[in-house]
Amino acid sequence: MICGPRFAWLLAAGASLAGVGAGLAMGPLPTPFGQLLSQAWSGDGPARAILLDVRAPRSVGAWLVGASLALAGALLQTVTHNPVADPYLVGTSAGATLAAVLAVPALLGLGDWLGLPLAGWLAWVQPAAAFAGALAAVTVSFGLARGGGARSAERVLVAGLVVTAFAGAATSFALTRLSDVRLRAATQWMMGGVALPDLAAALPGGAVVAAALAWVVVRAGDLQALQLGDEAAQGLGLDAARLSRHAVWWASALSAVAVAVAGIVGFVGLMVPHALRFVVGRDLRSLLPAAVGVGGGALALLDGFCRVVVAPAELPLGILTALLGAPVLVGLLGFGRRGKGAKAAMPTQSPPCSVHAKNLSVHSGLRQLLGGIDLDLRGPALVAVIGPNGAGKTTLLRSLAGIAAAQADALQLPAQRSYLPQHMDSQGGLSVQRLVALGLHRQLRGDWGWRLRGELPPHHRQQVDEVLAALGIAELQPRDVASLSGGERQRALVAMALVGQAPLLLLDEPTASLDWGQARGLLSVLRQTCADRQVLAVVALHDLPLAAELADYVLVLAQGTLVAAGPPHAPEVNAAALRWLGRAVVG
Repeated sequence: MICGPRFAWLLAAGASLAGVGAGLAMGPLPTPFGQLLSQAWSGDGPARAILLDVRAPRSVGAWLVGASLALAGALLQTVTHNPVADPYLVGTSAGATLAAVLAVPALLGLGDWLGLPLAGWLAWVQPAAAFAGALAAVTVSFGLARGGGARSAERVLVAGLVVTAFAGAATSFALTRLSDVRLRAATQWMMGGVALPDLAAALPGGAVVAAALAWVVVRAGDLQALQLGDEAAQGLGLDAARLSRHAVWWASALSAVAVAVAGIVGFVGLMVPHALRFVVGRDLRSLLPAAVGVGGGALALLDGFCRVVVAPAELPLGILTALLGAPVLVGLLGFGRRGKGAKAAMPTQSPPCSVHAKNLSVHSGLRQLLGGIDLDLRGPALVAVIGPNGAGKTTLLRSLAGIAAAQADALQLPAQRSYLPQHMDSQGGLSVQRLVALGLHRQLRGDWGWRLRGELPPHHRQQVDEVLAALGIAELQPRDVASLSGGERQRALVAMALVGQAPLLLLDEPTASLDWGQARGLLSVLRQTCADRQVLAVVALHDLPLAAELADYVLVLAQGTLVAAGPPHAPEVNAAALRWLGRAVVG
C-alpha cells in the first residue's frame, strides 16, 4: 500500500490525540473519565490534580518515549539496511542506561568533593550522559557487526546483544554502589516506566523530538536514496557516510530522551516502523512523521493500560512492550532468513564527459584487485567493460564512482557521476515514478514540494516521463516496485540512473535481468543518450555480441589488469577476448 505524506501526517495527528486521550482516561480511579473531566472543568481540586498533575505528565511523557523510540528505530533501519535495527536490540538503550546510572554517583561524588550541592543538576546531566552512552553503544555495535565484512541483520543483532549484556552487567555493578533508596528507584526505573514530575519536565525531550522530526522532514529525500544502499546513494551524488552518521546521532539523541524519561522500554522502534510500512509504504516522507505520531500515541495508550491491567498495582511499561515485541522479532528473523582498501587518490575534476587515469590500482588488505590501469576515455561514447568473472569489472566501476578506495598517479573524473551497482536493496512500497525521481536528487535538493510531499515540478516530471518512455516502461509509473518483474525493475533502476543527467554514467551489468531484445533496446537507448547529451557511459557487460554491435569502445579486463582497449573491431581487442573469454568480440 502506498499512501501520500498528507495521509501520514493526518494518521500521526490522529494517533497522537487518540493515544494521549486514552492515557488521560485510563487509571485505577473508578470515576468515569467524562465525569472526571467535568469535575476538573468546574474547578474541582482533586479532579484537576488527577488530570493535570498525575495523568497528563504520564501521558505526555509516554508519548515522548514512543515518538523517540519509533523514529530512532526507523532511522536505524534505514541507515543499516536491515529490518531488526532497534534502539533496544542494537545496544543503544542499554548504553544510554549505563551512562545515565553512572552519572548519579559521579555527579554526587563530584559534589561531595567540591563541597557543592550538585544533585539538582541531575535532571540535565543524566540526559546528556545518556546521549553519550547511546552513541558509544551504537558505534561499538556497528563496528562489531561489520567485523571483517558487510553488516547483516543477524550480525547486528548478535553485536547488539553483546553490547547489551556488557552494559547490563556494568549497570548492575553500578547499582550496587547506590544507597537503598536510590537503588529501589533505579531498579523501578530500569523496568521501564514514565517518570515525569510535571508537564514542564517534558519540554527538553519535546525539543529534541521536534528538532529530530524537523531534520528528517528536511532530509527525507536524501534518506530515501540511502535506502537503495550506500553505494547506490553515493552513485546519485549523496554523501552516504555523512548522512548515516548524522542519522545515528539523531537516533542516539532520541534514545537518550526515551531512557531519561522512562528507562529501558524495548521493541517500540521495531514494531511501529514495520507496522506502518503496511499502511504508508516505504516512502520516508510518509513513514518517518507517521512513526513519530503513531509511536507516541501507541505508547501513551499502553502506559494507560499498564495502570489498570493489574490495578491497584501497576505493570512496568518495559515489561509490556517486551511481551508484545518479542514475538514480532521472532517473526522478522524467520521471514528475513533467506578489509580495508588502500588510501584513495584524490580525484581531480576533468572536463565533462571524460575520464583519465594513470596507474590506477585498488587493494583489499594484501590482495590487489586492480593494478596498473591506464584510461583515457572521452565522450560522447558507450564504453563496454568485458572480462571473465573476477576480472575486476565491478571494482573498476566502483573506483571511478569514488566508492572503492583507489590509488593512482593521476585520476581525473567529472564532478558529477551516476553509479548503478549490480545489486541493490529492494524498494517495495515505492512507486516506479518515485524510484526514478531519486535520480534527480541533486536537482531537487532545494525543492520543498519534493522534500515534504514527493511532488515533482513539471519540468522534472517531464524528464521522468521521457526516460521511462524511452525505456518502454512509461505505463509502469504508478506501480509498486515490488510488483514488477525482474526485467521491469532493472529498467526502472537504469531510468533512475539516466534521469539525473550526470556526464559520467557507470552501470554494472544493467542487462543482467533482461532478455536479448530488452538488453539490446536498453543499450540502444544508452548509446542514443550518450550522443544526445554528450555523455560518457561505462557499462560492465557479459554479452559480447551486444558489445560488438552497440559499444563505441571496449575495455577487456583479466585478473585485475587491462589487457586490451579499443574499438570493438580492433584486432588486439578480439585477440584479448579470445584468450580470456574463449570468444571474439567481432566475427
